[in-house]
Amino acid sequence: MYDSDSETNSVRTKVLVNSKNTSYNILNLFPFAIFAVLISIILFANKNPMHLLSFTSSITPANGYVSAKGTQLYLNGQLFQFTGINAFNIGTDPGVNAGCGGPEKNLDTLFSRLRPNSVVRMWAFQGSITTNVKTKEIDWTGLDRVVDAAQKDGIKLDLVLGNQSGTCDDGHWKDLSWYEGGYKQAFNDLGNGLTPLSYLDYVKLIVSRYKNSTAIAFWEPINEPQASDCQNAKGDACYAKQTCNEPAAKIALRSFFDNIGGTIKSIDPNHLVESGVIGSGQCGAQFDDYQYVHESPGIDVASYHDYGSDDEPMPGDQYNGLQKRLDQMKQINKPLIIGEVGMLAMNGSKDCMSLASRSALMKAKMDAQFKAGIAGFMPWALTDGTSPICNYDIGNNDPTLTLLYTYPVSMSTY
Repeated sequence: MYDSDSETNSVRTKVLVNSKNTSYNILNLFPFAIFAVLISIILFANKNPMHLLSFTSSITPANGYVSAKGTQLYLNGQLFQFTGINAFNIGTDPGVNAGCGGPEKNLDTLFSRLRPNSVVRMWAFQGSITTNVKTKEIDWTGLDRVVDAAQKDGIKLDLVLGNQSGTCDDGHWKDLSWYEGGYKQAFNDLGNGLTPLSYLDYVKLIVSRYKNSTAIAFWEPINEPQASDCQNAKGDACYAKQTCNEPAAKIALRSFFDNIGGTIKSIDPNHLVESGVIGSGQCGAQFDDYQYVHESPGIDVASYHDYGSDDEPMPGDQYNGLQKRLDQMKQINKPLIIGEVGMLAMNGSKDCMSLASRSALMKAKMDAQFKAGIAGFMPWALTDGTSPICNYDIGNNDPTLTLLYTYPVSMSTY
């Protein structure tokens, strides 16, 4: 009969007897064993570098939340280089909120046009999406509908919490004083009573509500923030009436992200904060100030918005261009995503590029920009149907949708 205890004791005895003789040899061999393992990994990675990425990403959490490690994003423990799209209007809910853009009747159908784990960037403004148009009180119905559909359909959301110009929100241009602390008071420049809370209080409320949702990829505090002052204008009209004190503006933007990003992180340790900055030299983030602002511990992910450079796969110049921004993010070890990229197109017009031509130009950008190191790419903007005019809309049967669905990047697992 086999006596496991006797055999075990015998083995233990042998180990004890031989340990004094062998321990010195084992300890001497240990560093060589580690060195051999490292050499094997390096040689294996040289044959297939993506295997080394898989090796390193295995230490990232596999909990359904997007995470950042260095200049890369991860999801479910795997590298996450995503394609996505802007669909700013999908929180519009007629009769419940004031809305911003037309409503989407069937979110499941809309999301089915995107591959799993696509990131959809949308407005989550107090003034148009989360305040009841009748009671003038916070009402999450419209936004809950989107978050629930995204959760069910395997879509990630980039929730934008405010707008630089105030359009579809409080109507207030976010000037230098606002970034220096004005966000602590409520503004109702449109006079409609739909922004009862200060921006700061609203951020605390919405982050608390969705902090445990794996449908959310990022919080974006402000769409296209810039700390410029506006002279004799309001809202969108301020884009033509700006003045900029760059030294003061960069400090104000950095302080804003330190405080608001810090507030978000104190409530919600699960989600990343994405800056929403345009990146091509706006007030407070010009040249090296872009890096200074993004060094904020309140920012996890940098952004760049690409317009007016259809024929340039890598847009911008040596001072404020995309390559400069990627180089800066490598210096501070943070990912960068293309938060918006837009091209005017329609079929059947001699004055506007075709949808197929736009798709080809989008692919040229994606090829160059993913190779350069971006972590995600989101064109502007998804819509139902096919637009009869020359605009940025990406509608049904648009080849750009097929491109986004099939483009070879690592979208993690569904």
